[in-house]
Amino acid sequence: MIAGGPIFQLCWVVSDLAAARQEFTTRYGVGQWLTVADVHFGPASAELRGVPADYTISVALGYAGGQQVELIEPRGGVSLYSEHLERVGPGLHHAAWVPGDFDAALAEARAAGIEVVGRGRFEGAGMEFAYLDGGPIGSCFELLRLSEEMKAMFDQLIPEGFTNPWR
Repeated sequence: MIAGGPIFQLCWVVSDLAAARQEFTTRYGVGQWLTVADVHFGPASAELRGVPADYTISVALGYAGGQQVELIEPRGGVSLYSEHLERVGPGLHHAAWVPGDFDAALAEARAAGIEVVGRGRFEGAGMEFAYLDGGPIGSCFELLRLSEEMKAMFDQLIPEGFTNPWR
């Protein structure tokens, strides 16, 4: 098994971050958002299908109950997110897990012949990610390595009465 336990995050790729945030707030009860505009991933920190990548995204993170919701708006460059918008339009892009051993989970995926279609590091934030090809399921699967500082930040965002999967 590559990853088990609860899904930490569901992510939608959107063409209008503000409109998507409003939709999730009004219709689905996501009350608070952490929004980070124009996050740049350069060739030293990101790959697309094994080749250095250079792209910019804006991101919003919130919680629907205990489920983290991520919204990503591509802002420039070629990425899995911009490809998703071009191929299918806005929609569900990935489900993410935070495995206890990120490196072992990634090695197990590779040993199973699953393509790692994207990788990256959020410089200075203590986060690393790898996207696995979804094969017949379609959407990608994301594996996350989070520093204790990132986990603490997410613990501050989750609504009272809920816990993140690492707690």
